[in-house]
Amino acid sequence: MWDDRFADVCRGHEELLAVYESAHGRLALLLDETLVPLDAERGGWLARTRAGARRAIADLRAAGFSGNVLVLQWLPMQDLTRIVARWVRRWDADPPRRSRLLAAVEGTAGGGPGALDEAGLEALKAWYETMAPCWLAIQPVRRRRLVLQAHVWIAERVLGDPLADPGLALGELGPEGPLTRALERHVPRGETAAWRRWIELVRLDLERALRRPAPRRTQAWARWLFLIPYSIPVVRRPALRVVSGGARAVRPA
Repeated sequence: MWDDRFADVCRGHEELLAVYESAHGRLALLLDETLVPLDAERGGWLARTRAGARRAIADLRAAGFSGNVLVLQWLPMQDLTRIVARWVRRWDADPPRRSRLLAAVEGTAGGGPGALDEAGLEALKAWYETMAPCWLAIQPVRRRRLVLQAHVWIAERVLGDPLADPGLALGELGPEGPLTRALERHVPRGETAAWRRWIELVRLDLERALRRPAPRRTQAWARWLFLIPYSIPVVRRPALRVVSGGARAVRPA
C-alpha cells in the first residue's frame, strides 16, 4: 500500500508526472512522455520511457515497495483509460501538464471506461469512499469542513444529473452565489477575511472546470472537481511582530 516514503521517491524523479494505485496495491506510473509517439520517434521514446521507468521502479523497490508496477505509456489505450478513471492518484507532480497529456483519455465518452454514466457514477462513488481517509485528515478542521461542504455542492448540483446543462451549476458560482454563501456559513465572523481568498480560489477553479464540454465530463473530470477544494492550501494570515516603541508591524507568515 502507498506510503509517504514513496512520495519522497517520486519527488526525486522529474520524468514522473503521476502515480496511480489500484485497490489491490498495484502502482501505475505516468511518465512525462507522449502516449502516442510518431513512428519516426518511437525508438527514442521507447528508450527514454524504459530508462525513466527503470530508475523510478528501482528507487521504489529500495524504499520498500514490493508490488507490481505498470507503466501507462506502454499499455493499450483501453487499459490506460480504465486505470486513470478508476485507480486512486497518489502522486501528482504537475496537474496542468498531466491534464494536457491525458486530454484524449479524459475525453473518452459514450459508454467507455471513462464515461460518467450510471456505472461510471458507481465507480466514482467507490473512489470517493476510498479517499475518505484523505478527506478526514484535512487540517485545520475549518478547512476540512469547507472542503466537505464544497463536496456536498458538487455532488448535489453538478453530479446529481451529470448530463444536465452545466450552465445551471455555473449560475450558482457567482461571487455572491449559493456556493459562496454555503461556504461562508462555515466561517465565523471574525475569520471571514482570512478565508475569503480560499473560497474565491475554489469558486474560480470550479467555474473553469464546469466550462468543459459535455464529451469531456468523465469520471476523471468528476474526480478533479472533488480534488479542487482538497488541493487548495490554507491562505495564511500575516504574522505580527513588535517594533520599537511598542507598535505592531505585519510580516509575512
